[in-house]
Amino acid sequence: MKKLLISVVVFLFMSGMAMAASSVTFEWDANSETDLAGYRLYQSQELGVYTFGDGNQVATIPVGTETVEITDVADGTYFWVLTAYDISGNESLPSNEVTASLDSTAPESPKNFLLQLIQKIIAWLRSYRG
Repeated sequence: MKKLLISVVVFLFMSGMAMAASSVTFEWDANSETDLAGYRLYQSQELGVYTFGDGNQVATIPVGTETVEITDVADGTYFWVLTAYDISGNESLPSNEVTASLDSTAPESPKNFLLQLIQKIIAWLRSYRG
């Protein structure tokens, strides 16, 4: 199998509200080899450390697909690579590594927010009355 170059783009779908987990979507340029059988996506929490085969594999993607969404990804820092494999089972070298840090924890509410708001309104009214 020829050397495979795949560009992987990560999109994080996180709202401003707290979520239990995040989703990560990957897109890549299709491999044009005629014996392509599909792709494998690997995930690690260590830069450059992967166990190929079933070790760190999080998805097997069929030929003809150039996007995959991984759901329920827990908070943390992750690294991903993509490989292509052919009908004989030969696997390409991994793509460029991509990384993302996920944090779905909602920010703390401001302390004494209501009191601070009332104080600012009173101060503004006093300055307005001159």
